[in-house]
Amino acid sequence: MDDKQFEDRMKLLKKSYDKVPSQFQLEKIVGQIESENQKLQAIEHIKKPRKNRQKLIVWAISIASIFILSILGTTYFFEYDKQLQQGSDGQYTFAEVFEDIEKDYPVAREKNRKLLKMKEKDYAEIGFVNWADTRYNFYKKLSKDEDRKMLYSENQKDEYYKETMRSIQLPQQLIYTTMANEKKLTDTEARIYISEYYDRSTDLINYYNNLFMEHSEDLDFVREDGNLEWKRLFMNKDKLPQILKNAIDSAEIQNLGLKIVYNNVIFGFNSDVTTAKLEDKVTARLLDYFTILHGKPFTYGGDLVHSIDETVFLLNIIEKTWSLADQELSFFDELKGDYANAVYSLVKGSNSNPVMDATGKVNREYRDAWLNLLENGSKFSPTLVYLKPIVDEFEASNWTSSKHWGNLQFSDIEDAVNHSLHESFISTSDANYSETEKMIGTDFESRIHSYYKLFSKTHNQAVLKDAKAIEVVGLYYYSMMMDDYDTVYELFVKGEKYGIPSKDKVREMSFDEYFGKDTRLSEIFEKMTFVQLKTVRDEDVQGVTRIVRKNEDEIDLLNVSEFRLIKEENGWRLPLNPTK
Repeated sequence: MDDKQFEDRMKLLKKSYDKVPSQFQLEKIVGQIESENQKLQAIEHIKKPRKNRQKLIVWAISIASIFILSILGTTYFFEYDKQLQQGSDGQYTFAEVFEDIEKDYPVAREKNRKLLKMKEKDYAEIGFVNWADTRYNFYKKLSKDEDRKMLYSENQKDEYYKETMRSIQLPQQLIYTTMANEKKLTDTEARIYISEYYDRSTDLINYYNNLFMEHSEDLDFVREDGNLEWKRLFMNKDKLPQILKNAIDSAEIQNLGLKIVYNNVIFGFNSDVTTAKLEDKVTARLLDYFTILHGKPFTYGGDLVHSIDETVFLLNIIEKTWSLADQELSFFDELKGDYANAVYSLVKGSNSNPVMDATGKVNREYRDAWLNLLENGSKFSPTLVYLKPIVDEFEASNWTSSKHWGNLQFSDIEDAVNHSLHESFISTSDANYSETEKMIGTDFESRIHSYYKLFSKTHNQAVLKDAKAIEVVGLYYYSMMMDDYDTVYELFVKGEKYGIPSKDKVREMSFDEYFGKDTRLSEIFEKMTFVQLKTVRDEDVQGVTRIVRKNEDEIDLLNVSEFRLIKEENGWRLPLNPTK
């Protein structure tokens, strides 16, 4: 870990702390920290560590993480306790609630430490263990508060116990807990389970990877001409230091396996066993995420980890599996980045495996891979956006040249992924309300101008009660063109749930240079559509407006903007980050 990565991680911790709202789910924030840390690790080329400096940095990061977790954890548990108290009609004091927890938690914790064959110091720094300890210590402190008069019901007592004991479970134990369920998990329950399993497994993977990096010199005796092979390593496993043997054995029990990736030891998921155990508890589509996780990492230092054929197989599975409905998965954004990295390496090639052969044509292996992706992709496959134009141009030139291939950027693939996911999700949503403005013309502009005249004078929210969602978006843009940021401000949802925008922040928003008082909406936008999304009980009514911009040069599927809207008492409004 170099100085730049250390600074990035510290900034991430600070960013997470600064963004803490008054009510939140800490697991998501911790997951974000871990996800970003994993992204940093993914681009890090492992070198022999400068041990003293590296250990100092890792120690500093661990202390900072624990400090942040402690602060966030206390806030979270106060909120969790407050929620359980609401409407309570119980007979137990919190000291009585905590009795069984205090008896069983330390026993389960120590049992798991021994299963992992870890020293206490290392075990206590594992992410989910630290999180569970934070919960336990908070409840212990709460149980000694003599001024606490609240009484808890039998169900609440049981809930505290189950949540606390579940928080210390190892990944394998989570599997057995899920297998014991009498019923099949709903998709929502399955996503929560898969996220928990992934996060805890990843905490262990990070520990094992760092351990082998610190002991890199202890593997020199199994290297042959500087190369490290899996078979040779395992043949000499008994000669490894005990701490490394313990890591390999305990990882295997948790369905984690050792891989050799470009002469480095990397631990990853073993999906086959997991999939077989859960096939009657999780839907087949969500179960495919375990197959995807088994393939990680897809790239290393810009090169593909798997063969080209294996990479295409994994990309096809990803495209057929993922959905915006799965955004609550803790690794969903990370998976999008992994997909984009793999695709970029597959399309652009690398120094070790270039796309073009000695004659100046695309290698047959790459041609077949690209065609495979296009043929087997879904109706909304991102490949239709970034890859089809490339293949069409190469085929037209006898596989010698493509302008799109030369101009392809990593961000183009990211945009294609987001666009395709939204297209697929909206097309399959059970919408019961939609709007369409097939042509942004004078009629639409006239309606927006009328709304602006009425609303900008008084900012009376009732004026927009009957306005269509696409008209609210149109008014948003029109107000910006008029430099009327006070009116822009009034179009946002207000409240803690979606973030309270400040007028200063609204004024700081940067917009494309073509906005101006003399600009007409019809000069910028081609059409608008709106779809109300399916919601479950107690969720806010939401929808997505898609705007197709005009592009005089060429038709581009990515020339699209999307806005999320929330329906309030006085009509549709924009959340603080409407385009996210």
